[in-house]
Amino acid sequence: MNDSESIAEQIGFVDLKKNIMADGAIDRRTKKLLAVASAVAVGCDNCFEAQKEFAKNIGITDEEIQEAIQVGALIRFGSGFKYMRTFD
Repeated sequence: MNDSESIAEQIGFVDLKKNIMADGAIDRRTKKLLAVASAVAVGCDNCFEAQKEFAKNIGITDEEIQEAIQVGALIRFGSGFKYMRTFD
């Protein structure tokens, strides 16, 4: 491994992320909001903080980020209901 190259770069994650997060059928802005919601849904604090900052850096408003948080929280909350089936 090159000293200046991170593991993420070495395994191709950086390029993969650039390709996935670029404008496509879904615009980059929407993808950033999806990333915020996903970080909340999986409960990754580091991911959330990073995605929130990335979103703010491209001009996404606090209100939009808060709604994305609500969507992610709803998914996280709703996924817990599957455990109710253990009593059927």
